Amino acid sequence: MPPTETELAAKLSELATALGEPPLAASEAAALVAYAALVASWNHRVDLTGAKSAKDLAEVLLADALVLRDRSFIAQGASVLDVGTGVGAPIIPLLLLRPDVSALCVEPRRKRVAFLRTAIGQLSLVQRMVVREGRIEPDAPAQGTESSAPTTIACSRATFAPATWLELGLKLAPRTLLFAARDGLLQAPSGAALVAERKYTLPWSKAPRVLGLYARLPAS
Repeated sequence: MPPTETELAAKLSELATALGEPPLAASEAAALVAYAALVASWNHRVDLTGAKSAKDLAEVLLADALVLRDRSFIAQGASVLDVGTGVGAPIIPLLLLRPDVSALCVEPRRKRVAFLRTAIGQLSLVQRMVVREGRIEPDAPAQGTESSAPTTIACSRATFAPATWLELGLKLAPRTLLFAARDGLLQAPSGAALVAERKYTLPWSKAPRVLGLYARLPAS
């Protein structure tokens, strides 16, 4: 059976403490738990993710968003292009924590698109999240990424090799997030700069994580 909301809430609290994040408001915690519970429920039937236990779901789905909500990474009113959204992490929990942020999500796998569209309705994200079934190739111009708001930041987690994503992300948006697991952040390519970074360790897997924000430099 999937973990209960009570189990997920307990692990969320432990997760925030382990990451050194401030306590969540009751409404924020409830929204994150509702999302994790929805993933767990679908995962029991459809196999969306390898994370099954409460601690694994909390770590895989929620940890990066707790760090990412910092406005030094995601500016006020940002419009995010999320490439290879998967089951929605970290973008859905980020939207739940940051009501000023909107997102266009591109995901090629149909069962995950179906899940994401269900999540939009159940988590009251209809006005701020759009899902498009498809993919964006590294060597091709972006297709089908138009949205009502211009993209201000691009995000992708575990979809491309870091160097490939950094090059592509900076083509898609003026700012790009890079999650690095082991080897640290890449040097900024020509015409861009690393403008923010945060190192942290996932509490139960002990996996090291580095989050970097890169920005295009103004043309000289």
